[in-house]
Amino acid sequence: MKKQFAVLGLGSFGEAVALELMRLGHQVLGVDNREAQANRLVDKLTQTVIADATDEDALRELDLESFDAVLVAIGENIEASILCTMAVKSLEAKEVWVKAITPVHHRIVEKLGADRVLHPEYEMGLRAAQTMAHPNMLDYISLGDNYFVIEIRPGEVLEDRPLSDLKIEEIGVRLLAIKHGQNVDLQPSPHQRLKRNDHLVLLGEEPALRRFSESL
Repeated sequence: MKKQFAVLGLGSFGEAVALELMRLGHQVLGVDNREAQANRLVDKLTQTVIADATDEDALRELDLESFDAVLVAIGENIEASILCTMAVKSLEAKEVWVKAITPVHHRIVEKLGADRVLHPEYEMGLRAAQTMAHPNMLDYISLGDNYFVIEIRPGEVLEDRPLSDLKIEEIGVRLLAIKHGQNVDLQPSPHQRLKRNDHLVLLGEEPALRRFSESL
């Protein structure tokens, strides 16, 4: 179902979110106080507006309460982000997401009623560290309680070997799927032989996943 989103602040993070929401088929309003930035995206978003996102009167004219969610994506100016969050909450937006820069910034906007607080730089740093430490790992999702879903590339070591050779379950890891390019096999046979470009999607606790990754 097509939804409506507003992104306040069209820096690199806000722009990336807005463009991806458009790609997913939703309607996106982009707001920025920089004319050049707003105009650059005028043909890529449903609507762009040049406005001061800290000005509650200016935001009131945008009818933000009618949107499914509003993202406060203002960059390094913490004060502007806080003022914008206050204004959006005052206008009774249905759901407010905020990009936070520091732990203090996080606590403040959380106290102001932000529904979700994001730390893109911190989260990307964690991903970079995990990938650097485990080069075969392409992506991961934390499920809490030290459980993760990871996508891993077996590479040449396991090429043409059957899945049964991996002894995944003995390590304490569960195989969720095998990705072959754009195709996903959710019920691979134990006798299926791996190809060099296959990706394994695994579920398990961090120590078990690390042991499996280091064994490759």
